[in-house]
Amino acid sequence: MIQRPQSIFLLIVVIAEILVIAGWPLWTKTGMSGETAQVFISEWTSQIQGKAHVEANYIPLILLLISVALTAYILFQFKNRMRQMALGLVNSMLIAATMGYSFYTIYKKTIPLFNPEMQGAYDLGFYALIVALLANMIANRLIRKDEMLVQSSNRMR
Repeated sequence: MIQRPQSIFLLIVVIAEILVIAGWPLWTKTGMSGETAQVFISEWTSQIQGKAHVEANYIPLILLLISVALTAYILFQFKNRMRQMALGLVNSMLIAATMGYSFYTIYKKTIPLFNPEMQGAYDLGFYALIVALLANMIANRLIRKDEMLVQSSNRMR
């Protein structure tokens, strides 16, 4: 049944991930003399002394696209809750890997560009990834709760 509470949380995961893919920045840094650096899910850009630099970053984009497809698949696997739980765990790992690679990009590639003592600020895209991870974990917990309820009712018969 698609009307279950975990379905709502899985839809939240899909929406948050699509917003990140659509172009919400994960991190932004602006220097004193106008330098800027931004990290998106598919690239990171910088502009230092009028020179723009763009570097593609396809690994987190691919991970997030797989996660969106997996979440949509999980949503329609409501008849097999054990499969839903297992795939939900894999989905959590994909989202966490996306966040981890984004951290790597931020701290190893973009912070050292200019003013390394300035850290920058996380943007809406990063918080959307956190919302997606938390919503996925809540959905998994609700799926587990459903499975335990079904098992307990089977024992009573």
